[in-house]
Amino acid sequence: MDVIVSAIAFRTGSTLVQRLFNARPATLIWGEHGGIVSEFVKIGVLAKHFSVHGKAEREAYFASGENPNTWIANMSPDERAVDEAVVAALRACLKTLYDDRGMKHDRIGFKEVRYGKAEIELLKACFPNAVVVLLVRHPADVWKSETSYWSDDARRFGETWNARALEYASLCDPARGIHLVRYEDIAGREERTLRLLSELADVPVAALESVLGVNLNSTRAERSGKDIAVIAETCREGMRLFGYASDEINPLPRG
Repeated sequence: MDVIVSAIAFRTGSTLVQRLFNARPATLIWGEHGGIVSEFVKIGVLAKHFSVHGKAEREAYFASGENPNTWIANMSPDERAVDEAVVAALRACLKTLYDDRGMKHDRIGFKEVRYGKAEIELLKACFPNAVVVLLVRHPADVWKSETSYWSDDARRFGETWNARALEYASLCDPARGIHLVRYEDIAGREERTLRLLSELADVPVAALESVLGVNLNSTRAERSGKDIAVIAETCREGMRLFGYASDEINPLPRG
């Protein structure tokens, strides 16, 4: 797995970034897969429960010389073994799922809109050399683009967006190959952002423009002032991190 595009939410521009990477003929970035990595995170949490709560049984069993008459109902391998098993399982799953099948692409990846810190860290453990692009967008504009994913519940959406915003800010680390990009800077052709995407995608800036100039499946509708106020309230901390104001989009602070 060479490239992972992870958006903070639906309707954030992940398909646009996917298309930008695919402007290079030898790159193939697949679409969403329904958030399956979250299930592997859950597997790890479940298995570690027994690693922790079965520790005394495990230690007693081996201390006894593996006496079969020792109570071992919840005996389980240690947490390190669980981590290694989950990484091996997810790596095998994604490598098999995205096998190139003779199409001869030299860069393979996917984009997803459902992941937070736990999933990104697990993916990096599986594919430490992968380029990860974290994509954010002003939450009010996300809400205006689509509400049905959150059952028109502005508070639930806002809380989800804000939690992921804090996680994305903590994850961003170019030295680890984890980069954070704002949708507004892509759409606004912000020079530094386009240079970064050009470098990451190995696509000339001019070729990026050939994709940016084609608008696909864009949606936007006016939403109630009450919803926007709820979003401003629940997303305040995350918005501040990314330079967003509650009623307008401000440039990211430069430093």
